[in-house]
Amino acid sequence: MAQIYRPQLDGLRAIAIGLVGIEHFGGPWVRTHFPIGAGALGVHLFFVLSGFLITRNLLFRLEQAPAGEVIRRFYIGRAVRLMPAYYLTLLVLFVLGVPEVHDFILWHLTYTSNYLAASGGPLLVFWSLAVEEQFYLLLPMLVLLSGRDAVRVAVFLIGTGFLLRTLVLATPIDRFAFELSIFGKFEILGFGVLIGALSYAASREGRRLRAGPGWCWAGLACLAFQCVAWYVAGNGILRHLTFNLTVGILFAWLVVQADAELPGLLAWFSGFRFVRFIGKISYGIYLTHVFFLNIFQSSAVVERFGTIPLWAQGLIAIVLSLCVPTISWFLMESPLLKLKERVLNGRDPVAVQEMPHDITLQAPATPARRSVLVLPDANH
Repeated sequence: MAQIYRPQLDGLRAIAIGLVGIEHFGGPWVRTHFPIGAGALGVHLFFVLSGFLITRNLLFRLEQAPAGEVIRRFYIGRAVRLMPAYYLTLLVLFVLGVPEVHDFILWHLTYTSNYLAASGGPLLVFWSLAVEEQFYLLLPMLVLLSGRDAVRVAVFLIGTGFLLRTLVLATPIDRFAFELSIFGKFEILGFGVLIGALSYAASREGRRLRAGPGWCWAGLACLAFQCVAWYVAGNGILRHLTFNLTVGILFAWLVVQADAELPGLLAWFSGFRFVRFIGKISYGIYLTHVFFLNIFQSSAVVERFGTIPLWAQGLIAIVLSLCVPTISWFLMESPLLKLKERVLNGRDPVAVQEMPHDITLQAPATPARRSVLVLPDANH
């Protein structure tokens, strides 16, 4: 049995969390002039990764076990991987009295932070985690209703998402509020579902999904278009209509390239152990990094130390954003992953480097071989 780890997927996670960090630590000038918007790029890359790996995992498991059992294990696995770190973060912030958490705790506890922000409440990093949880509830049902045809599900998500996005322009619904909803992410998640379904189909034929040069040039053209549109039209109707579609094409190509383990710049970047580790703990970084900046704005710190220079605030926040998730990974997240593998799979866990949790996929039997693929999943 072959255990396969895709280091370039962790490299993509490191890039994604790095883009989010640029958005939050870079200051107003960077947020204004970074082409397209660094944070938006990072979050959307996470969405494509998540759709890709979750879909492929689900299709493999549905081939091996009854649907009810697969769905049960799917939701248990998601809960064990995501909820402990998430709820621990909420508990700490609630006890510390952070107003954006303390005053709206029920929204955050129920993974509806995106609708809190859409209705005028505080916008926290939890909004994208809420979108992903809603996606996890929806995807298995769509796959089963489609007769396990995930390509059809992807077409439905992309087509419906673009239709709703267009209709929003003819309604009083705020474009920003729509973007924060699960419907506003149908297209980008749909691209992840599409390449996940295509990768699964390719694996049944004994090969990996590959991206041709045409896909590469299309992705680069989409990136160039959005950069120009950012400076010409800003965050207006053009971006509203085209952003998810264009970056979806680009990121789908990147994810397929990473999964195929092709040589190139991404392979070189992912070859560094530190980069792969950042990818592994990127969920914890995403959960906590913004709140470390709030430390320097608290009255207790200001009264005791005065106003700390911005460069020092950023440096300390970055160090804490790496140290705290690292401790969380080794003391809580990694042990829980091993426990989950024992409970769900009935065997000793496989230690694989990844970000949110290990997914062990049993590849379909073929006359030539039967292998085990150990693949990382993706979340913020």
